[in-house]
Amino acid sequence: MARLSVRSFRALADADLELPGAGVVLVGPNGHGKTSLLEALLYLEVFRSFRGARDRELVRFGEDGFRVEATTEASDADGGGVAGRQVAQWLPAERLQTVVTAGYDARTGEKRVTVNGLKAARLADAIGAVRGVVLSPSDVELATGGARVRRGLLDVLLSLTVRGYVEELGHYRRALRHRCRATPADVADWEALLARAGAAVAAARRAWVERVAPRYAALCAEIGETLEAGLCYASRASGSEDELAAALARSRDRDLARGTTSVGPHRDDLRLLLGGRDLGVYGSAGQWRTAALALRLIEAETLAERDGPPVICLDDAFAELDADRSARLGRLVERLASRGSQVFATVPREGEMPAAVETLPRWRIRDGAVEAA
Repeated sequence: MARLSVRSFRALADADLELPGAGVVLVGPNGHGKTSLLEALLYLEVFRSFRGARDRELVRFGEDGFRVEATTEASDADGGGVAGRQVAQWLPAERLQTVVTAGYDARTGEKRVTVNGLKAARLADAIGAVRGVVLSPSDVELATGGARVRRGLLDVLLSLTVRGYVEELGHYRRALRHRCRATPADVADWEALLARAGAAVAAARRAWVERVAPRYAALCAEIGETLEAGLCYASRASGSEDELAAALARSRDRDLARGTTSVGPHRDDLRLLLGGRDLGVYGSAGQWRTAALALRLIEAETLAERDGPPVICLDDAFAELDADRSARLGRLVERLASRGSQVFATVPREGEMPAAVETLPRWRIRDGAVEAA
C-alpha cells in the first residue's frame, strides 16, 4: 500500500500519509489512535471495522461521516486470483495502481465505495483491493469465543479467495432470513435456495479447513506448542444439497414455530483441538494464543497464495507472550516480510519494540496525530 488518507475517522486527525514500502512501527501511548489507524488501513478490505464496530461508531464525534482512501498496487491485475480478478475489472491493462475509497454518511446511513473513481454497485464487487491480516491479543477469542467468531474468519477469508463464495453466502443469508418467517405456502421454495447456497458455502469451508489443517498443526508446533493441534469443520448437516434439504424438511415444523433455523452452515463451527480435546475447554491461555496466532498466519498465507503478500498488522501482538513464543512469532513475521508483506506494528513505548520490527521506520502518534519519528 502506497498511501492512506483519512477524514473524520474515529479520533484520528485528518491525514494524508505516504506509507513506507516495508511498513512502519506506530509508537504512542494507549488510547491515542494506534489501533484506529490500523482499523482505517484495513477498513477498505471488506468495508467494515475489523474490531466489529458499526460504521456510525467510526465517525469522529461531532462530524456527519467519515472517508478513507488508499492507493495500492493492483492485486494480480492479470486476473490470477479472486481479489485480482475483482479489482482488474476496474483497471485498464496498463494501470499498476488502484485507488479505493469508502465514505459513510451518518445522516443517511449510506456507504459509498469507489474504485478508481467508479462507484461500486455492490460492495462485493470492490472487496480485495486492500488485503491484510491483524494479529492482536484479542484474537484469543478465536479459541475461546463462540462459533460465530470462527465462522466470521472463514467467511471473510473465503470471500476474498474463493470465486463465487461471497455471492453464495449472500444468497444463503437472504434465504435464511425469509425461511425464518416463511408461510407454509412458500417455505419449501426458500428451503430449496437455502439448501443449494448452504451446500456451496459449507463445501468451500470444509475444503479450506481440510487443506490447511496440516499447516495449522505445523504452525502451532513452530510457535511452541508441544501437543498435537487439530483443526476440523463441524456440521450438523454436512454433505450434499439433498442432505441439507432433507435436514431442513425434518426440522421445518419446529423451526417455524420458533421462528428460527436450527441446521445449516450458520450453525456450523471451526473446531480447534489440542491432543484430541476441545481447545476452548481444556487449553491454557498460552495455548489459546498459540492457536489464534496460527490461524491468523494461515489467513495471511492463504491470501498470499491467491493474490500476493497481504499487509500484516501487529496490534500489540507480542504482548502477553512468553519470551520463547515471542521470538518464534518474530521469526514467522520476518518470513512474511521477506516474502513482500508490508508490516504495520503498534507499540506503546520505544523500549518495547519487538526485534522483528525494530528496523522499520518509526512514526509517533499522540492525540490521533501522526508524525515521523
